[in-house]
Amino acid sequence: MGEVLFETKGVGKTYGSNTVLHDIDMKIHSGEVIGLIGENGAGKSTLMKLISGVETPSMGEMFYMGKPYVATSIINANKQGIGMVFQEQSLVANLTVAQNIYLGREKKYSKAGLVNWAEMNKDAKKALERVDIKLEPGKKVRDIDMATREMVEIAKVLDVVTEAAEGHAIILLDEPTTVLSDDEIQEMYVQIRKMKAAGNGIVFISHHLDEILAITDTIYVFKDGEETAVFPTAEANIDVLYEKMVGRATTGEFYVEAQQSVPSDKVVLEVDDLSLFGVFNHISFKLHEGEVLGLAGLDGSGAEDVCNCLVGQVAPTEGRILIEGKEVRFGNSYQARKAGILSVPKDRRDEGMVSILSIEDNITISSWEHMKSKGLLSGKKIRQTALKWIKEAGIKCTGPKERISQLSGGNAQKVIFARVLESGCKVLILNHPTRGVDVGAKQEIYRLVREMTAAGHAIIVIGDTLDECLGLSSNVIVFRDGLISGSFDCPVDFKPSQQEVVHFMM
Repeated sequence: MGEVLFETKGVGKTYGSNTVLHDIDMKIHSGEVIGLIGENGAGKSTLMKLISGVETPSMGEMFYMGKPYVATSIINANKQGIGMVFQEQSLVANLTVAQNIYLGREKKYSKAGLVNWAEMNKDAKKALERVDIKLEPGKKVRDIDMATREMVEIAKVLDVVTEAAEGHAIILLDEPTTVLSDDEIQEMYVQIRKMKAAGNGIVFISHHLDEILAITDTIYVFKDGEETAVFPTAEANIDVLYEKMVGRATTGEFYVEAQQSVPSDKVVLEVDDLSLFGVFNHISFKLHEGEVLGLAGLDGSGAEDVCNCLVGQVAPTEGRILIEGKEVRFGNSYQARKAGILSVPKDRRDEGMVSILSIEDNITISSWEHMKSKGLLSGKKIRQTALKWIKEAGIKCTGPKERISQLSGGNAQKVIFARVLESGCKVLILNHPTRGVDVGAKQEIYRLVREMTAAGHAIIVIGDTLDECLGLSSNVIVFRDGLISGSFDCPVDFKPSQQEVVHFMM
């Protein structure tokens, strides 16, 4: 590692009487990747906001290249050589890739009120090539996939900060791998190593401890707004990181397997010879009461597309869907929900919650028919229901009126689970239920899954990792190229190995 590029001394942040970050000392060296871990609400993102100019510290000092550092805005931080790729992507969908990369910096391409788009596209192409992206700069962001958008975000930040600080920029990556496949994550590592080799300092936040161990040089652990441990990555392992994060040792009960239900003989959902032209073919399986059925497969295997048919987002071209022996057809998600199928989507922020509504409204929105009194929605019933689930699901919040958008990822996911439980739906589809959720909150979500099956719910899960899929499920079906390639029983005492399952995925 090289010289110290950036340093915080006693940095903290308070909101009124609430201190969310306290006495943080951190050094970022040239050519160093810092791993920053901690449970949701530990203060990681708050520190990133202070460094990137989104917010100002309430206490302490920051130094950049040995000089006092103050950033009054993101643009101001960028001009000094510090940039951040946010967890929630910030690209404007209806603008081109080039327009997004140079958003707020169009002046250099403007003359007499006209923008030289050709010149902008030329420079954007160079910025994209810097991170090995082959993409037409004039393409609209809405027309590219989420993984490519993430790389465009990195290209944008890298371009803007290297203008100001060639070879000694600070790049902050907040959960950059959330929407990436395994292969795309490896490509992300390549880009991080290139930025590191150029002498930049990188801060990498992730809830996946294996990623932290794979790509970082030094690890900082945050808990309850404080820095609780700092050590070289070479001295760390997953067990040590888990214990430092949550304050207790990890155990073999991470997936709460001791509470795994034995499915009953009652078939709740049957999929019979289902096909979607050009996507998947001849899919058949049965889902029993109290069962967690895992669907495993690589991206594009067809597993998620089958789930899209089950929740009414797409109509299958052939085959049948039966609920408790009765054939059903859905024209939309509302009809699927009325029939007893509800989904917790992968994209929690955009599809799973109504961000402008409160916690209580998000919990009860699928059950408003039961929240009425004399034909009108009852605020009292809504409040009582929300308070019940806040307690039972362990949702950390200021109260039921708090907006769901103000919650951490793990707590927002718990709100969505509470909605599902309150709805009383027979079949629940959990698509990457712990994506973007910290280790401690994951285990709480796994306990909720066990409580659901104990209450008789039947669950289909597409895990964030294969290990999660196997750990949670009673049975696993493997998809490959739109077909079922294998299936496995997953009893508590005899789970198949990942190697056995991967053989059927490849």
